[in-house]
Amino acid sequence: STAGRKSADYTPFRRAAQAALPASHRVCPGPRAGAYRAGSRVINSYNSRVNSRPVNAYSPSLANLRSLLAIRAIALLGQTGVLAYVVYISRTAASLWGVAVCLVLLALLTCLSLWRTTRPWPVGDTEFLVQLLVDVVGWTALMYFTGGANNPFVSYYIVPLVIAAAVLPWRHTWLVAGTSMLAYSLLLYFYEPFPLFTPHAAMGHSSGANVHILGMWFNFLFSAGLITYFVVRMAAILRQQEAQAVVQREDRLRNDQIVAVASLAAGTAHELGTPLSTMTVLVDEMLQDESLGEQARMDCALLKNQITQCRSTLAELSRTAELSSVEQTRPQSVGDFVQHTVTRWAVRRPGIRYSIECAAGSPVIELDLTMIQALENLLNNAADAGSDRIEISVDWDQRETGIHIRDWGTGIPPELLEQLGKPIIHAGKSGLGIGLMLTQAAVTRYGGRIELRNVKQGGTVATMSLPL
Repeated sequence: STAGRKSADYTPFRRAAQAALPASHRVCPGPRAGAYRAGSRVINSYNSRVNSRPVNAYSPSLANLRSLLAIRAIALLGQTGVLAYVVYISRTAASLWGVAVCLVLLALLTCLSLWRTTRPWPVGDTEFLVQLLVDVVGWTALMYFTGGANNPFVSYYIVPLVIAAAVLPWRHTWLVAGTSMLAYSLLLYFYEPFPLFTPHAAMGHSSGANVHILGMWFNFLFSAGLITYFVVRMAAILRQQEAQAVVQREDRLRNDQIVAVASLAAGTAHELGTPLSTMTVLVDEMLQDESLGEQARMDCALLKNQITQCRSTLAELSRTAELSSVEQTRPQSVGDFVQHTVTRWAVRRPGIRYSIECAAGSPVIELDLTMIQALENLLNNAADAGSDRIEISVDWDQRETGIHIRDWGTGIPPELLEQLGKPIIHAGKSGLGIGLMLTQAAVTRYGGRIELRNVKQGGTVATMSLPL
């Protein structure tokens, strides 16, 4: 009886997926139903996990801009307190109009910048640099009217320099550092005497005061150079570490997703084995019936051929998984690989016209069977884009070979181009949309890359680059 038939063993799917991953990502195989449910849970949780990616704290952002404006506001409040104290003890405001005007202008710029933070516009390096330069120029104007380098608050120049070193690229940081050093140097000679900070102005500058001010200036130059060099380096290391963490996180997500898809494929293969065996037995029994009509017999023969093709496809998938699990490869020229793969694919897509351009003497590379499926996925994407013809071209240099697939379809929306290759599954009319993700995973494991770009004349060019 067919109920007692055992379906083929498709556990190599899971073994292949496990072998393709690092040891830290491998999981123990379980029952097929459990693997199927586990794969479904992993796939259903991907969008939320990817969308929860942390924001880079070492780049300009609205939060960093708000923090900068808060620091500026605190500094302005401090200078306003100094102004109020001078008015209180001197009982006159005749010489303080310049300070007041500077404070009002900086306050207005701060309020305008705070309003800007309520807008959804992204904050770029240039905008953040302009805000820091506003701080430097505004503070220079305040220092000019309050004693210049004699004002102890002149050391505030360190604050925008440190912020620039932590957030901006090194070129922008050196620009802020140079502007601050120039402003501080000019304030040594150009300033308005301020009674609170320059009581010796009326009787002439003493040599002791000059030495002290020059010492403060030299200390600022020394501190600014150290901060600009070392803090910029430390911030660059932090950015690099965060970028590596993001890449590792994306790799883990992609690897987990590949395991989930392989588990689903293994479960599906198990479930299909018994129905195919049942249908094979039933069709054979029908063909043995002598009363079966000629037309029905032809239909049954066709059905048997289709069932045989399905069983052959499952067996081929199982064999591919077994070869992939032990990382077996075979040498083949790139031209032959493309020719054989496209010819095999064209049988299943008879409505698509194609052409292959490949010069003689193409290099020989080691390929496994997953590369065949990867190239077929790119061909299917080109055909599904609505193009009735596809051009495949092959080129190479000393380092790598490129397989270019050109279609004349509708192209790829820009918002989807930014997401290509990321471990996200988008449901669509034609399926889960995981073909490109699996293609990129296979090519990346081989050491290559996938690139897609739209063409102005219409259509898309997909490039599979493989190392030699």
